[in-house]
Amino acid sequence: MGAYRLLASVTVEHAYFAEKNCKMLEFVLAQSCAAKLRNAGLLVKSSQSGVAVYYDEEKIGILRLHAEDNLTLAFKVFSKDSNFFRYTSPGAPPDDALLFFSNQQITRDAAGKQILHPDASVTAADRMQLSEDPLSEILERKDYFVKPVFVLQLSITAGAHGLCSDKLDAEARRFYIRFATGQTYWKYYILGDLSKRNVYIADLDNAIQFENLGNILLPGNRQAVQLRSSRAIPLHEQPDQRLQLKESTGAGDRVLVKRLPNARVDQVHGEVLGGAMENVSEIYIN
Repeated sequence: MGAYRLLASVTVEHAYFAEKNCKMLEFVLAQSCAAKLRNAGLLVKSSQSGVAVYYDEEKIGILRLHAEDNLTLAFKVFSKDSNFFRYTSPGAPPDDALLFFSNQQITRDAAGKQILHPDASVTAADRMQLSEDPLSEILERKDYFVKPVFVLQLSITAGAHGLCSDKLDAEARRFYIRFATGQTYWKYYILGDLSKRNVYIADLDNAIQFENLGNILLPGNRQAVQLRSSRAIPLHEQPDQRLQLKESTGAGDRVLVKRLPNARVDQVHGEVLGGAMENVSEIYIN
């Protein structure tokens, strides 16, 4: 056995996470590809944010023979985080579609990275119907019940510019998938004695304004004041918003809550705003 060399790698980046690398992903080789992997002498190593395929340099001739016969590897990628699509743009796909990426379609970003989608980040246009090839050939019956968040296909070709070429440098073997973070309107419900005061939300960074939507009666006969952001706010694993709850009085304004809690991804729901369905994060302050 010779030394193993990198054939190709795919890294998933996500703007939600502080270090941009997507977390908690599981790359599962499609069952139909197990024999291909073994016969071509390839080795797969995966992490929570990507997958890499290696080849035995002493068996490159065997690999090239397989590559001449349309060698492809497919991975079904699952997220161990049930909230994945709550903080991801685009959101969850319809029941009859999945995100699909392949190294047969490459876009270079400003830094020269090879992106596996035509836009700067993943969009709904990167979805494929479940009934379309090659997706229909990759998915097993169980995948229709517990769907992967996306499917990845790597084509290993034997041409001069293919992955089997000894002329490719390391960067030409690295590919990326880049997700944008989801955005939500933040709606605070101010309850208890605070709801009886002339309250408002101040952003210490002067980046976000909040509208007073008036009072509402919540279940349990609880009175609350609704304060909603005037625009959608990007979600982040470690939010950096610095919001305070203040009260306007005749003697001047005073701080009631020095640091309001930020939105959490498990608080997101759909709500019609301005005639369109938008994501809204609800936050309750007593």
